[in-house]
Amino acid sequence: MKRSTEFISSRRGLIEEALRNASDYTLSVAQLADKFEVSAMTVRRDLDSLAAMGVVTRHHGYATLNKDYQFKDAHPTNDSIEKIKISIGRMAANFVRNKDTIFINTSSTALYALDALQKKRVNVVTNNLRIHEQIHKDSLNPASTVIITGGELRLPKEALTGEVAEMAVSRVIANIAIIGCSGFSLANGITTSNVLEANINRLMIEHTKGKVVVVADYRKICHDSNFFVAGRQVIDMLITDEFANPQSIRAIEKAGIEVIQVSVDRNISQDLVDTHHSDVRHT
Repeated sequence: MKRSTEFISSRRGLIEEALRNASDYTLSVAQLADKFEVSAMTVRRDLDSLAAMGVVTRHHGYATLNKDYQFKDAHPTNDSIEKIKISIGRMAANFVRNKDTIFINTSSTALYALDALQKKRVNVVTNNLRIHEQIHKDSLNPASTVIITGGELRLPKEALTGEVAEMAVSRVIANIAIIGCSGFSLANGITTSNVLEANINRLMIEHTKGKVVVVADYRKICHDSNFFVAGRQVIDMLITDEFANPQSIRAIEKAGIEVIQVSVDRNISQDLVDTHHSDVRHT
């Protein structure tokens, strides 16, 4: 499934590049289908996703690359996505108070929140075994406590799921949950690509008495994955980046969800993103 998702993401990036190199930044569905040797239906799905992210404008039978994306350096490359996720995760840490108990799910973006918690004493409850990376690089305050749920190990993601993990989560009442996801939309709320992880995420949200913070980069906004986690009504805050579709952000805010967008300094070399030069825009 992961390989398939990466392939789809790669193809959509190639479609964007093809439009960037096309006359008037426009290509037909038939041209794209022929170029990438896929069906017209597949191209339409890809274009729908790119349109939802604000990258293209759909027309009958063709698509045009939007103005903000017509220059290569106007949009983050795959190499910069990780830095965007780091910035989002670290922003989430601002809403964690000293002595809070925090749920962190298997999301790498959520895990990056721990990078900014060195000065706070917290209790972290997680089913994410990759937390050992944070421990080894001394991201956490030595006085903090890490509780790993246990459960069935899923590789290569290092996610813990199943009844043991669910039981551990259900015995905790957290002050805040920082939840990453595969997709978020107003229609279907939080979604993920794995049904077992969906169950854990749902329990984390249900057992949080304070803020539920969703962390998701622009690719996840207005995208639905396979398995439902929770509706939009349970979300207090969405932290994303400035590349998220502005129309989608306005709609999310109108639905009553606070949105914070991590702003990116576009003058930063090839990577575009550097957390030392990032600031935050409240929308």
